[in-house]
Amino acid sequence: MTIPRFSFLFLIYSLVVVGLPLLFEGQVSFPLVSTFYIPLSLFLFCLTLIVYILSYLGIKKGGQTSVISLLGGLTMKMIFSLSLMLVLILKTADNQKVLAGNFFYLYFLFTVFEVTCLLRNLRDQNKT
Repeated sequence: MTIPRFSFLFLIYSLVVVGLPLLFEGQVSFPLVSTFYIPLSLFLFCLTLIVYILSYLGIKKGGQTSVISLLGGLTMKMIFSLSLMLVLILKTADNQKVLAGNFFYLYFLFTVFEVTCLLRNLRDQNKT
């Protein structure tokens, strides 16, 4: 999957993933999204896009570089994401459980999409 195709599909996927809790916010009596939900989703969106591009270029290079770029990218994404989450948890006093839930919801769904696309690239590489 090329970078422009991934970017387009990831944008659509992100709009759906980010929009679902916002749509259901008015349907339930308890809070589903925190005040930092949109900035958090934008940060994770940009970070996932950057990590995918770097991993994609590493896979195209081939050899040992592909494995290092793939694992290194996912590790750096996790470190940057958790450091942002730590700052937000320490900064805010309002509902931290909702903030943590929002973070894990976005992080895991974005990571699943990214890893699925990267594995699809590896599968295509093994066929040739």
